[in-house]
Amino acid sequence: MKCIEELRPKSPKPTLMDKNKKPERTLLSVFMRLLELIPELRAEFLAECGYGSGKTCTYESFMEVSFPSSKIPDHRPDGLVTCKRGSSVWTAFIEAKAGKSEIRPEQIQDYTHLASLLDVDCVISISNEFARTASELPYHVAANKRRKRVICHFAWAELRAMIDRFVKAPELSDLARNVLEDAAGFFWDKDSGVVTFDQMPKEWSEFVQSSGVGVGFSAKTPGITEIVHGWHQERRDLRSKLAHHASTVVDLRHELGGRAEFDAVLSYDRKRLAETYELSASYLFKNSKLAIEVLCELQDRKTTVTVDIPPPADKGAKATTTWLLKQTSEFEPAKTNFVMSWKGKGNERHATLEALRSDPEKLFDGYREGPKAIRLIRQVHDVRRFRSAKNFVADLEKLVLGVTDELKAASFI
Repeated sequence: MKCIEELRPKSPKPTLMDKNKKPERTLLSVFMRLLELIPELRAEFLAECGYGSGKTCTYESFMEVSFPSSKIPDHRPDGLVTCKRGSSVWTAFIEAKAGKSEIRPEQIQDYTHLASLLDVDCVISISNEFARTASELPYHVAANKRRKRVICHFAWAELRAMIDRFVKAPELSDLARNVLEDAAGFFWDKDSGVVTFDQMPKEWSEFVQSSGVGVGFSAKTPGITEIVHGWHQERRDLRSKLAHHASTVVDLRHELGGRAEFDAVLSYDRKRLAETYELSASYLFKNSKLAIEVLCELQDRKTTVTVDIPPPADKGAKATTTWLLKQTSEFEPAKTNFVMSWKGKGNERHATLEALRSDPEKLFDGYREGPKAIRLIRQVHDVRRFRSAKNFVADLEKLVLGVTDELKAASFI
């Protein structure tokens, strides 16, 4: 075809979205359209909202709904979804915000009242605010209001990570994956309206300073709850970015377990911060079973990432060291250390990556059998930048995502 022959090689292809509307309307329009087009995505999303037949139901959705009856309050949710399977019907309102805009609790309360009048089962809010689970809201709604209808909340970054996962899903058709890939590109665009967590609360610098002097702080010090809430936001935001970089499912783990109540997690982390001046996070890459552990030490102004790398089962000491050098040939040597643990108590040897490359025999000298464990450690230690609420987050993410990219390139994940 002549028209194809004359086509500019880098001519952009049509995409799913229209950017002429407000960011939250565009984001919601794209996401709701994806739910219509991709039953597998719809099933996962609606399951988190409490509806279990999303894949096989008859599904419809509407934008910017209003109800003209004089008996119905003039509340206008951003979206409405309806699901029907046999005689069973399930419906939900959706309210969306983008950029720095936050969900207003009174608006959600209005929609729960509207939902009770119209037999709508669920109210869903979506914004750039993170929640630990869909049922734990980042805003306050009175308990008596919550009893009327199910209320769920999602962060755009989490939904973006969900779309990312389905881009790689082998069970989807090529057409479905292409549509999702276009949508994912839009959700990752800096102008999409998806804003991620980029700085700790304003109290951060003061708390870092207090941790290094005799005054310190306690679990009841004003501002500590805000610091822990901010850390929880950053942990969840970083999980979505890790999933994107690794192209796999990433679980955020906690010492109390995945089923711990929000208040219990908050209390535990607040107490740990007050007693040890530490913040931590643990991420599990589910496909590889590899985990990244993050430790931020306020007293030392230091962030440390550790990764336990399973050693090959069929190699001796020398062969394992040679294998490790080959696998990490593209790793950044600066501030990167390895610890090899051998059979017996206290049999650990430490070496920087630079030293390992120049004299690998020092790490395994005297051993014939391979090590039982290998640990990678990388740190960032910059007092001035650690105290900055914004630079702390930037350096943390650069460190963690950099290690993740290297692990992926080395086929560890």
